[in-house]
Amino acid sequence: MTKITFAIKYHHGDATDGRLDMYDAAVSFQGFAKAISITTHALLNDGEIRKKGNKIDGAELYINPSRKGSFEQIVTLVITNKEAIGASIAAAAFYDLIKWTWSKTLDLAFEPETPHVKSLAERIEPFIGEMEEALEIPLEQAHRPIKKDENVVIAFKRQRVGDVITLNSDTLKSVSLQTDAEITENIKGNVTRYNILSGYGRFYDDELEKTISFKVSDDVSSTQKQLLTWSLHFAQEAEGAGKLLISAKKIITAKGAIKRYLVSSIAQAQI
Repeated sequence: MTKITFAIKYHHGDATDGRLDMYDAAVSFQGFAKAISITTHALLNDGEIRKKGNKIDGAELYINPSRKGSFEQIVTLVITNKEAIGASIAAAAFYDLIKWTWSKTLDLAFEPETPHVKSLAERIEPFIGEMEEALEIPLEQAHRPIKKDENVVIAFKRQRVGDVITLNSDTLKSVSLQTDAEITENIKGNVTRYNILSGYGRFYDDELEKTISFKVSDDVSSTQKQLLTWSLHFAQEAEGAGKLLISAKKIITAKGAIKRYLVSSIAQAQI
């Protein structure tokens, strides 16, 4: 069995005195437990995203006694499935996947560094878009003490290396989301990635000149969904090709950034 031990450390605010509000701490730990479980399950199961985050196939997660003198929780991940990932690369891949997927969810800049995680990033299916949605609520829960006191900082720490991810009042805004009540129509662009089975994808928005994640509503007809595959194919064939007009509600962060489009209608754009 491969063991990976790390720490979750709370700084400033009440944590300065080595204590936290019990309810806030419980919600935060639950959020971290879910986020770590979702990420680890994907690592050990070929990118499968399990959104509930209450079970990891191939691993177990334990908490150890807290360190005296600070509010620092020690956590051990035990990988029980030896076939899932080699012991020599497990720790590096685990921290790389945590840093990449959590950074994307928190609007931080980081790209994968290990071959194992790069292979997930290079898939034509939009692994990261679906992963972000799965992590948003758990990571918002993890910020709970920061909601009470914006001075609190929480660090996910790798032993003998340092901080992997740091949560603060700014990252909280990236997982504090709201959905527009109104549908925005005629958003023009093309599909860059799409998973037919899950309905998740990535859409290059011509007006914003950037790529936005999207999720297709169950109410969208199969005929309209086929246009997503059409757009993906032709956009790869020629620059400026495969253009669509979508109607969607926008999911927006507390910073005002568009996080995701919830697509309700799809049409081919007229040239």
